[in-house]
Amino acid sequence: MPRLELEVFLEAHPAPIGRLTRFDDGAVGFHYITDALAHPLSLSLPVREEPFTDAEARAFFANLLFENAQREQVMQRHGLDFTDIVGLLEHLGGDCPGAVSCVPIGTGPAKTPGDLLSDYDPIDDDTLRRIMVSLRDRRRVPDDTRDPSPLAGVQGKIALAQLPCGRFALPKRGLNVPTTHILKVPRPGEMSAVAQEHLVMTLIAELQRHPVAETQCIGEGDLQGLLITRFDRRIDGTTVSRLHQEDFAQGLGLGPLLKYERNGSGARRFSAEAVGRLLMATEQPGQARQAFLEVTLLNLALGNTDNHAKNHALLYTGQRPTFAPIYDTMPVLIEDQVTHQLAFDIGRAQMTDEITRADLDTFILALGFPRTTPALLARLQQLLTATVAHIPEMSGPVRKRIGDAMAVQTCALAQALEMDIDTPKRDLVVLNRP
Repeated sequence: MPRLELEVFLEAHPAPIGRLTRFDDGAVGFHYITDALAHPLSLSLPVREEPFTDAEARAFFANLLFENAQREQVMQRHGLDFTDIVGLLEHLGGDCPGAVSCVPIGTGPAKTPGDLLSDYDPIDDDTLRRIMVSLRDRRRVPDDTRDPSPLAGVQGKIALAQLPCGRFALPKRGLNVPTTHILKVPRPGEMSAVAQEHLVMTLIAELQRHPVAETQCIGEGDLQGLLITRFDRRIDGTTVSRLHQEDFAQGLGLGPLLKYERNGSGARRFSAEAVGRLLMATEQPGQARQAFLEVTLLNLALGNTDNHAKNHALLYTGQRPTFAPIYDTMPVLIEDQVTHQLAFDIGRAQMTDEITRADLDTFILALGFPRTTPALLARLQQLLTATVAHIPEMSGPVRKRIGDAMAVQTCALAQALEMDIDTPKRDLVVLNRP
């Protein structure tokens, strides 16, 4: 396997910040070529002169590669194996998520800021509908439509820009300028997922103080989509630029296959202790720790046990990152074909109904709190009480199943929080256990 080197860029820097290398034996390496950076590429890749090893570099850069049709096409066209991260990024690295790009040496920066008045082509309502139909039926955009940044996930997705006039647009051909929104369209027969995700995101935003990605439902009937405002963007007048972000897997140096604690081992696990170390490195550790604890409780209370390492992120606006807004929150407890095991253990518990007060105390200590104070316990009880108050309104074809999941989850959490609270009786939700 011949040696291959790529230059690594961040959008805010006109010059490359480092080199990504595939060595003759297939190993991966990364090293910085400048220390004049506002922030590191990752908490797992701090700025230093010493190169990073295969395990360190591979963990971060593997998370930039999505398992989608574009990746499969590149693998087949160029005879690449899925483990050849650098070889894949040679062809896909210009469209990495966020502000990062990995390009052949001498190519120059792949990503630049965009002007919303001149760098985008507006699309009309008929074109938007045609895109949504293709995303629904084929999980990809129409063959004659440019896809500015292919996205990962079960649902079909496209990245769009919203112009000052409110119309949607795509970057002009040949320009790799930022988009401002993501549009997700479910498969046929799954349109209720749009309103369900929007509902859960709205409830999390209402019940606690940490920012949540803004969502909006568009379309109707058998063609609906969830429009999500990107939080990793800065808009100054008509200029839009990317903010660097990394998910928790990247920040912890974990490959994408280790996004669940159950898939890891030893120190290489997405565990409460690992999250605690990550949050300690943020700009405001105490605030981030409190937010993560509250969001974890509400995720469980609302039926989402799938809050894995790639569904949390760090956002860089200075030398130290902040805990990014909440995103991708779905009530997976209403789905029959997935496991309902927790993405990370709460103490020794792997299912919500296994959590005890001792497990909660262990979890709270692992995140970095000195102890479970009466005030902290009262705050968690307040959150659960407010969540339970929403259950009676959960009726109808979209809300009923979420209400069922909330009743099951809040009943278990109330016991763990030692609360004497009546949770409404609902139909049972079948729990898929490991």
